[in-house]
Amino acid sequence: PNLVVLDEPFDGLDVESSAALDMILAQLSEYISFVFVVNRVDEIPSFISHYGYVNQGCLQHVLAHPNAEQIADLLKLLHLEHSQLNIPERDSAQVQGVFTGNTLVKLSQASVSYSGLSIFAGLDWTINKHQHWQLSGKNGSGKTCLLNLITGDNPQCYSNNIEVFGFKRGTGESIWDIKQHIGFISNALHMDYRVSISALNTIISGFYDSIGLYQTPSDTQINIGKQWLALIGLDEQYNTSFTQLSYGDQRLLLIARAMVKHPTLLILDEPCLGLDEANRQRVLLLIEKICAAGSSTVIYVNHHAADKIKGIENYLKMEDFKP
Repeated sequence: PNLVVLDEPFDGLDVESSAALDMILAQLSEYISFVFVVNRVDEIPSFISHYGYVNQGCLQHVLAHPNAEQIADLLKLLHLEHSQLNIPERDSAQVQGVFTGNTLVKLSQASVSYSGLSIFAGLDWTINKHQHWQLSGKNGSGKTCLLNLITGDNPQCYSNNIEVFGFKRGTGESIWDIKQHIGFISNALHMDYRVSISALNTIISGFYDSIGLYQTPSDTQINIGKQWLALIGLDEQYNTSFTQLSYGDQRLLLIARAMVKHPTLLILDEPCLGLDEANRQRVLLLIEKICAAGSSTVIYVNHHAADKIKGIENYLKMEDFKP
C-alpha cells in the first residue's frame, strides 16, 4: 500500500521487539507513507517528519518538518497532558494569610471613563470562591481597566463601589491587604521580567511577589518550586537562566510563579498572547489543572468568548457594558 496507519504499534512489546519493529518500519518508510497514532512520546519513530496534535476530537496543531525547538515544545505539551502530577501544595508557613470568606470581589454599577469618554458602565459583578470566570472583549473594551479596579492599580477604584476580600475600597485598606491574595500574569509583566535568574528561582520569586529573588528561600519553598518545574516539564532546566528559555517556557514559568503561593484569586490577563499553537495549548492545559485543583479562583481574560477552558463555567463579556 501507499499509506499505512498504525495505531499504537509498540504497545505491549518488550524493548528488543520494539527496536526490531522500529528498524523494519524505518526501512519501509523510504517508499511507504506511515501515520502513527501514539500516546507516549518515547514511541515516536525517529524518521517522523510531520506531527499532528489531537485534542478532544480536533486536529489542533500541525507541524511539517519542524525544527528542534518546535518539536521540544510539542513534547512538553504531551508531557503536561499525560502527566499524573497534581498541582503542588502550598507553603504551610503562609497558610495564616489565606482568605476565609466566600465573596472575593463585588462590584456594583462599576464604571470607568477618561476625559469624558466612557469605557464601560453599569457593571455588576460578584466573584465567589471557586467560581472560575472567563472575561472576554475586544481591544479597548475595558478588560484591563476592570482588572485594575480589582487590584487597585486604577485610581478610579476609589470612586466606585467595590469590595475586595472583605475590604470596601477606600476604607483604609493597604495595597498589601489586597495583593497578598492575588496572583497575576499579563503580557506586560512578561515584558518587565527581564532578570537573569534561574528557572527555579523565577518560580520561587512568586512567594515574595518580586521580579527577581532577593531573599533566601526555605527548603520547603525550593522543594515546591521543583515540583512546579516537574509539572510543566522543565525540571531539567532548573538552573537555566529565565532569559535563555523559549518564550513559551517563560510564560509557563510566570504562570507557575503567580500560582506558587496558591493565591485566593488568580488573574490571567491574556496568557496566550504571543504564543504559537503548541505553547498556547500548554498554557490552556495548565490552567485546566489549576481550575481542577480548586485552591484558587481563576479569572481568565481573552479576546474570544468562544475560546473556552474546561472547568470555567462563568462568562462576562465587556460588550454587554458599553454605554
